[in-house]
Amino acid sequence: MLLICNGAMKSGSTWLYNILCNLVDLKHPPEHYLTENSRKRQKNPCIKPALLAQFMAQEDIEKTNYVSKNHIGQPEYRDLLMSNPNVFVFDIERDVSDMTVSSYYDECNRHGYEGSFSDYYWSTGRYVANAVIRYHAIWRSAGSRFYMTSYEGLHANFADEVTRIANTLGLTLDAETIGKLQEKTSISSLRKRYQDEDLYKDEKFFRKGIVGDWKNHFDMAMTKDIARIKARGIGPLDRHTLAMKLRRILHRALSLHV
Repeated sequence: MLLICNGAMKSGSTWLYNILCNLVDLKHPPEHYLTENSRKRQKNPCIKPALLAQFMAQEDIEKTNYVSKNHIGQPEYRDLLMSNPNVFVFDIERDVSDMTVSSYYDECNRHGYEGSFSDYYWSTGRYVANAVIRYHAIWRSAGSRFYMTSYEGLHANFADEVTRIANTLGLTLDAETIGKLQEKTSISSLRKRYQDEDLYKDEKFFRKGIVGDWKNHFDMAMTKDIARIKARGIGPLDRHTLAMKLRRILHRALSLHV
C-alpha cells in the first residue's frame, strides 16, 4: 500500500507520521520520486505531487508498503489518491489559533522572521489560518481509506485515537503496544530522534506541544478576527487587513524619508 501522511502545516503532521511509521513496516519511495528537501533530510520522505500518478502506476503498491509525508491540498490529487484501493491517507487537524501561533515560531525558525506575533498575524498568519481551514475542507469527505485525526484528540486520549488510526488500516492494538507507541512518539522522543537536523535542534521545531497556548499570544482583536475566519473564511478585499497593509506601506514610505 501507499500510506500518505497528509497533515496540514504545523498541525502535528510529524507526530502523526511517526505514529504511522511505528504501526506498519513502511519503506521510503525511491529517491527520484521525492522532493529535493526530503532527499536531503531523509527522515520524512515526500513524493512530489506531480509524480504521484507515475509512482502509483510504476511501483508495486499492492505488495510493498510505502510512506510519504505530504501537504497535498488540491482536489485533483485527492481524487487521484482515493481512486486507488491500495492508498490510505491520514490527515491531522489542530485548533487553528494554536496552529497560527506554531506557524509564527516556524517562520522565525526557518526564515529568521524577527517581527512580533501581532505583526505576523495581521500580515500573514490570518491568511495561513484561512488556507488551512480550506485545506481540511477538501479532505473531509475523502472516503473510508481516509482518516482525520486531531492534535487535541491525541493529547486528550492517545489510546482511543491511535486505535481509530490503526482500525482504518485494519489493525488491532493491545494496551501494551499503545503504551510503547505513546512513549516512542512523545515530544521528548521526537526531539531526540530529529536532533541531528538543524531545523529540529533543541526546541525550535518541537516547541511546547501545549493545547491552548494561543491564549498567551492572541489579543481581543485577533480572537474576534480568527472567529470570523472560522465562521465564514476571509475575502480578498477584507477591509481590516487592507487597512493594516496600507498602514504598513505608509509607515515604510515615511521611514525612507527620515
